[in-house]
Amino acid sequence: MGYSYSQTTVSGYYVTKTNDTLSAQLKMPKSIFGSVDFSKFLFKVEVSDSNSETKKFKPEDIKCFWFLYHGENYSFFSKPTITQNNLRFLQPVLLGQKTSLYEFQTVNQNGIPLGTFYTFEKADGTYTFLNTGIRSLDQFKETLKEFYKDNLELQKLIDSKFQTRTSLKNDILEIVQTANKS
Repeated sequence: MGYSYSQTTVSGYYVTKTNDTLSAQLKMPKSIFGSVDFSKFLFKVEVSDSNSETKKFKPEDIKCFWFLYHGENYSFFSKPTITQNNLRFLQPVLLGQKTSLYEFQTVNQNGIPLGTFYTFEKADGTYTFLNTGIRSLDQFKETLKEFYKDNLELQKLIDSKFQTRTSLKNDILEIVQTANKS
């Protein structure tokens, strides 16, 4: 016996590599249990344009896309993760004038979070990457101190952070917020 789930689409937009903003219907990816699975946007988004033509975009094909789903705005940006050339669609955590922070979460088949990958982007287009799978909290400090080596205030703040894993996300947010103020 087979199961069939109705296809859910939402109205949204995407931005091409040439900065054209186009409206489209975005197909909402489903988990094996039939619920919406945002983690599947990591690798691609499927859209139908005004001609009802379906296109699949990978992160290297477009700059970003966004949509409204159940009253909440969602946006995904094509950004590198893990390495400079490893593009994925990431959700913004904080978009700032000097530093922006993006993330994606990996989940198991039951939707339980396994880990979070972070991409830090400076206004000059430089990036660094962290993930919660890094064993050593000192490695978080070292990576961020190197990324912000030209900012003494941030160096001191980074030294005082990453004492426990439970404060990881808050520590990261505070550092990015401070980077944008300085």
